[in-house]
Amino acid sequence: MAVVTDLVAGSGAGGVLNAAAGYTLTQYSVVSQGQRTYVSKYSKWIPQVLSGYFEFMGVGASVIDQATADTAALNALNANRRHRYAAAPGQPSGATVAPDMHGDTHTVDVN
Repeated sequence: MAVVTDLVAGSGAGGVLNAAAGYTLTQYSVVSQGQRTYVSKYSKWIPQVLSGYFEFMGVGASVIDQATADTAALNALNANRRHRYAAAPGQPSGATVAPDMHGDTHTVDVN
């Protein structure tokens, strides 16, 4: 049975930027009222059966540095993946893929 395993940062084996997972990292910073905020987003476009594509993502922000925003975005992405594929964001890494409310079982990071 398929499981949802948390992704890790980096471009090596198992990293979220590898070709198998297909996520990209977008980073930027903004300054408002003298406070710099770093923002990171891991995302990819996922096809839906009847209605085209949607952007699946995890976004994080930090006033400390870009690396902290990256970590927050990765944590958000992994929680979103567990919610979509294992039916609850509180599930641990390695949770079994569960059918959605329509009885369909998604293929992790594909649909």
